[in-house]
Amino acid sequence: MRSSLFQTVLDGVYPRSCSVCGVSLQQTESSGLCWDCRTSTSLITPPWCDCCGMPVAGRLDHAFICADCQEDPPPFTHARSICRYEGGVRDAIHALKYQRDFSVVPDLARMLLAGIRTHVEPAPHSVLVPVPLHWRRRFHRGFNQGAELIRGMRKQEPSLLTWNGLKRVKHTDTQTRLSKAGRKANVKNAFQVNITREVPERVLLLDDVMTTGATLSEAARALKKAGVKEVNTLTLARG
Repeated sequence: MRSSLFQTVLDGVYPRSCSVCGVSLQQTESSGLCWDCRTSTSLITPPWCDCCGMPVAGRLDHAFICADCQEDPPPFTHARSICRYEGGVRDAIHALKYQRDFSVVPDLARMLLAGIRTHVEPAPHSVLVPVPLHWRRRFHRGFNQGAELIRGMRKQEPSLLTWNGLKRVKHTDTQTRLSKAGRKANVKNAFQVNITREVPERVLLLDDVMTTGATLSEAARALKKAGVKEVNTLTLARG
């Protein structure tokens, strides 16, 4: 009650605005995003590759594995993304990562929880693991967006299990301007598992964006090498 009253008073003195478009928010809204920005998303729907989740044009009436996954099977079982990397979701991710705007976390966490219910079965048996940042990148940014999203998810679903035994041991260049082959080489051997911790049997790797899947694949490879039997991945968006 005290927190709610404090927020109401604070909103009266410093009216809140949408983190993406700047429109004023109602005092009753707990979100950091307005309705338009929350709904300006392009959801990824079937058909897609059953393995990496890459959207496929046209219609399919059977399970489909794309050529890339057939030629070079990834170490994860399934990768899924909730929406395309555009619109309000892209801007919200940028607001979190580059402007440290944590007001968008509850909405992004709700999306991930919906994604788990849609794409991950049975969800309760998966342990959530954020893709870790190297300590240098985390020191510069001040936080790991994946860990913040999981924290936001657990506030809404306290029963979710988490594990932080995956570490990033190699400081890599940003993947943004690299080719697919360059991304793969850039993150090779970037992750290790802390073997002093008990390794879960099934893991759900969570991150904000999947582009080529190189980072998720390398993280999944380290987990499988350490004894994890099944790794699936879920991201907010696919670039």
